Amino acid sequence: MWSRRARFCPLCSASLVTREVGGRPRVRCPDCRFVLYENPASASAGLVLDPRGRVLLVRRAIEPFKGAWAIPAGYQEADEDPPAAVVREVREETGIAVRVVRLVDLIHVPDDARKPANVAVFLCRAEGGAPCPGHDAAEAAWFALGELPRELGFDNGPRILGRLMAGGDLHDEVRARP
Repeated sequence: MWSRRARFCPLCSASLVTREVGGRPRVRCPDCRFVLYENPASASAGLVLDPRGRVLLVRRAIEPFKGAWAIPAGYQEADEDPPAAVVREVREETGIAVRVVRLVDLIHVPDDARKPANVAVFLCRAEGGAPCPGHDAAEAAWFALGELPRELGFDNGPRILGRLMAGGDLHDEVRARP
C-alpha cells in the first residue's frame, strides 16, 4: 500500500516513522504529528442483467486476474457517488448504458494487491448499447446463468453471481419497469 512506501511527510517533509497511534502501529510524522492513515478505496461493481436474464461480464485485459471474466467494476472518482461510479464504469468497460436498480451488497476486499477496497455492488438494468470492450477489457459479453465462463476473477465473483444463480428477486427487479 502507498503509505508503506511513503518516506516523507506530505505536510512538512520530515522523514516518516512508524509509531503507535490509537492502539495500532501507524506511519506518522515525528515533527508535525501528521498520521498517514491506510484507508480502503471506494469502488462500484455492476451486476448488469438484460431483458433475457443474461449477465454482462468483461474479460480483463489487465492485472489482477488478466484473462479472467469479471463483473464490470472500478474505483469511484472523488466527484461521483457510488451509483454514478457504476454507471460510468460499466459504460467505459462494456459500452452498455445502465440504470441502477438498487444496492445488492457491500463487500470489503482487504487483500487486493493494488489496495484494499469497499466495493458497492449494484443491480443494474441494461438500457442500451452493444457489448464493446473498453481500454482495460479484452472482451465484453452477455452470459446465460447456466453458461457462465469457468475463468471468473476475484473472490467476490462467485459470491455475487451465486446470488443470481439462486434465482428470484434480482431477475424480477430488473424486469420490472418503473
